[in-house]
Amino acid sequence: MHFGGLAYPNLWINFGPGILSAFLGSEPLFTGQTMWFGNQRSKGHLSLKELSDIELDFSNVWWRRVESATRVAVALHRDRFVVGMTDIGGVLDVIAALCGTVEMLKNMLRNPDGLKSAIWNITELWHECYDRLYRIMAEGGHDGTSAWMGLWSPRKWYPLQCDISYMISPQRFEEFVAPHLHEQCERLDHPVYHWDGPGQIPHLTHLLKLGFAAIQWVPGAHEELSGHDCGSPKWYELYRKVLETGKGLVLAMPSWRVEGFLKAFPKAKVIVQTWVSSVEEAEKMLRALHWDEFFLNAVAAD
Repeated sequence: MHFGGLAYPNLWINFGPGILSAFLGSEPLFTGQTMWFGNQRSKGHLSLKELSDIELDFSNVWWRRVESATRVAVALHRDRFVVGMTDIGGVLDVIAALCGTVEMLKNMLRNPDGLKSAIWNITELWHECYDRLYRIMAEGGHDGTSAWMGLWSPRKWYPLQCDISYMISPQRFEEFVAPHLHEQCERLDHPVYHWDGPGQIPHLTHLLKLGFAAIQWVPGAHEELSGHDCGSPKWYELYRKVLETGKGLVLAMPSWRVEGFLKAFPKAKVIVQTWVSSVEEAEKMLRALHWDEFFLNAVAAD
């Protein structure tokens, strides 16, 4: 396997998206190629009051599995791969898995104070998990941090997200999402937001006010199957809005899109992730794009 440009082998500890909900008692449901936490339509097994008071149980079987896998990977990593921290999940996404998606959305109107109390407690538990896993990696001699997004930082970084914000208004986002994202940005060195799908576009104004180092845009399966992947000019205006604030972008696109995209954004703060079928094709692409020049510009900009 060949890793061109700034790519690297990333051994990501993957126990499913939002594994924090399993640490707190939600049993994962495995369905072939994917898996779910919690019931998406009915009430979950925890109330908001319980979520406001819940603590981490480090004897939980899913925590022990993640912790053990992380220790083993760190012990074996040197000169072989970078260890990607497990997918802890988004705070509200975890709450939805534990109390039920519909129930959580209803509580934005029926019990906003109770929901906010749960949000702040789960935010603290999120960081408790992150800090424990970070210590395991640091004490094992692992340099920097990585995660499922395939980025590396010499300091603390992580992809933050709120996928369920696809279902709420910008006003609700400002009230229930922006405050804890702000707190998380303050506690990480290089936070990146996972901006997942057109339903989150209305939240861009609020996202740009937060302390993200960069935003990863994901158009979603429908748009990508319609030909509007991250390299499509359809999204260029959104990219300009992000870049104008000084934030970077993380974009995965087919290799045939890369040259046109870089012509449109020649010196922008963008990490482009792509893939090809052979080493020869990768090297040809890097030469055609004058990779050395792009790399030097990126280092100078940093």
